[in-house]
Amino acid sequence: MKLSRSISYCVAGCLLLTTGEGNPALAAQPSFTIRDSAGVRIVVNSGPAWSSEAEYRIGARPVLKIGTVEGDPHQMFEQVRGVTRMDDGTIVVLEGGTNELRLFDAGGNFVRNLGGTGDGPGEFRFLTEMWVSGDTIFGFCNARKRISVFGRDGQVLANTRIEVAEGAGNPAAKGHFSDGTLLVLSAPSGVIPMTQGVFPGASWRLDRFSRSGRFINEIAFVKESNRWGHEISGLPPGMYLPLSLGIGPYAARDAHVHTGDPTEGSIERWGGDGDLTRVIRWPTPELRVTARQRSRYRVAHAEPPQGVNPASWNRYLDETPFPDRMPAYSRLLVDALGNLWAERYRPSWEEGSSWYVFDERGVWLGELPTPHGLRIFEIGADHVLGLERDELGLPFVVMFPLARAS
Repeated sequence: MKLSRSISYCVAGCLLLTTGEGNPALAAQPSFTIRDSAGVRIVVNSGPAWSSEAEYRIGARPVLKIGTVEGDPHQMFEQVRGVTRMDDGTIVVLEGGTNELRLFDAGGNFVRNLGGTGDGPGEFRFLTEMWVSGDTIFGFCNARKRISVFGRDGQVLANTRIEVAEGAGNPAAKGHFSDGTLLVLSAPSGVIPMTQGVFPGASWRLDRFSRSGRFINEIAFVKESNRWGHEISGLPPGMYLPLSLGIGPYAARDAHVHTGDPTEGSIERWGGDGDLTRVIRWPTPELRVTARQRSRYRVAHAEPPQGVNPASWNRYLDETPFPDRMPAYSRLLVDALGNLWAERYRPSWEEGSSWYVFDERGVWLGELPTPHGLRIFEIGADHVLGLERDELGLPFVVMFPLARAS
């Protein structure tokens, strides 16, 4: 067991030890503490480190918008599940409605489609994930548990089937690490027991697989929100509690995976070998679920979902239990420079969106508001890529400029 040592960074003089002399970004800011305990770095933040001159800013208007209401079918989207930008500016869009990977040039002009619905090489039945590496594009078919690998010119380079790991359920490839091994989310094995009342959600595994689709090692677990067992006809059994997330958030880049407990305002970083290397903590707003929030939820969700009997839905709203606490964050992303972003959780009736931003050490830089209605998929060095919807709910792919102060 390593001896625990603690280093506190509290004022400008101390901050120079880690940020470099003369750096205005983190000068004379609220303190943070970095403590090394048994090889795990514990970063405790008491406030944001950004000064008003050092904040990141997202532009008010997009510099690129892809999509149309009518006309070119390649520019019409239905179910955008992912967007990424290649090194040369090519935009890749995962369109789930047609099981296609659509390529657009840096100006937003359509280039070509990859994939499509089918069972042949490079085709998909249920395209759920995509990622890129250099000139190579990867797409994962969740129905066939198969990764199809494409060249930029559309050539199918490989098809790799993902095996089911021992003791786990169905696997879903989510991306790859810097050494080429795969990040796979493995479902719980067997049938989740459903009981009456509130019961704990299952644990999903984040695993590392070889390039050939074989299990290597476990990395971490992702916990589901608590569920509610009920007897209301017409509703799914074991529903997640209101004001919760379902499967907990996670994000990976290079050689690390980030997970955490959103109800506690903490994030963990794991190495690809499954070793815990860092824990980040920071102060979050009051998360306790109050009577007013329960009432707001019932009003905001008074309209029953499509196909659900109104009487059954009203009974659900009357009887469903609520969790004690709401999550502090709902999603995690790692940007192109290695900074970690956590999207602040907001109930459905609250407008606006913002992200907590942490640097490579786990220091909380600050909270960054984002344009209204923007769902971010990727954060580059100088841009964010995401999805916006018009007044009719039709999706458009958009890119906003991101300014980072020195």
